Amino acid sequence: MRLKKFTILYVEDEPTTQELIGEILRDSCKEVFVASDGEEGLALYKEKKPDIVLSDIAMPNMNGLDMSEAIKAINTEQAIALFTAFSQPSYLKKAAQLDITTYILKPLDEDQFFNSLNYMAIELETLQEQLERKE
Repeated sequence: MRLKKFTILYVEDEPTTQELIGEILRDSCKEVFVASDGEEGLALYKEKKPDIVLSDIAMPNMNGLDMSEAIKAINTEQAIALFTAFSQPSYLKKAAQLDITTYILKPLDEDQFFNSLNYMAIELETLQEQLERKE
């Protein structure tokens, strides 16, 4: 699986979902960092610099869209996936404005979930190969 090459920051405030998805990600990714809200997620992002960010939207302290905006201000190329139950047009519009890589709807559909994350991994591999060729 392509995800084994990449680190991921997973931001989710709901403990049961965080535990379930965190375990799935640990089995699939190189390394997983977990945060419980956007503020904690942003701090972990700055410290760990993960390859992929996967975040819920509705969270206390700082929501996933605000955290994504702060991350994009640091790194405009950061791969970010939103994993959320919210499909309102305003959220989708904001995600598009932030150039969010993918938007995955809850409840978990494992095929959609992994297809989206693997697509992100393919994009990251391609980007890394292009950068290596330039060196």
